[in-house]
Amino acid sequence: MKIHIPITVLIIIGSGLSILSCTQSKVDLQKEISVLAELQKQEQRAHLEEQPALLVNTLNDTFTQIKNGDVSYFTKDQMTERFISYFESVEFIKWEDTGPPVFTISDDGSMAHILVQKHVVVDIEQDTAGTRETTNFAWTEMWRKKEGRWKMYSVTTTERENVRE
Repeated sequence: MKIHIPITVLIIIGSGLSILSCTQSKVDLQKEISVLAELQKQEQRAHLEEQPALLVNTLNDTFTQIKNGDVSYFTKDQMTERFISYFESVEFIKWEDTGPPVFTISDDGSMAHILVQKHVVVDIEQDTAGTRETTNFAWTEMWRKKEGRWKMYSVTTTERENVRE
């Protein structure tokens, strides 16, 4: 007894198996979290050492910022200018976590988000009175893996009221 299976059925079955094998590939979550944790350390170093390139090199070509009720889009060049201006106006005393970052990575390892809480202390350099400002921030960073490297494409940030000392 011969069984005849139409070629279209075989193609559909083969395609389905192919898709299943792709979606079941293992992502090493610990490795990806380690890479993202290193990028978090790089962000801290960039702020404390006032090195905008360390930050900008991690950004997607177009970066989205959600802050104070506004959605803004920036190029890498614009972000470089913003960081240079910011770093020229303050001296970082502290830029540290108030809780461990929370990492979430998509099943296929192509996207991630990180929940961050920071305590930041800066001296305002343009202020002759020597004002020190303390702020507690919380934000969400959105990351995509692009050509095998993580790139931050969006930040949504909140902050508590600044305290001047």
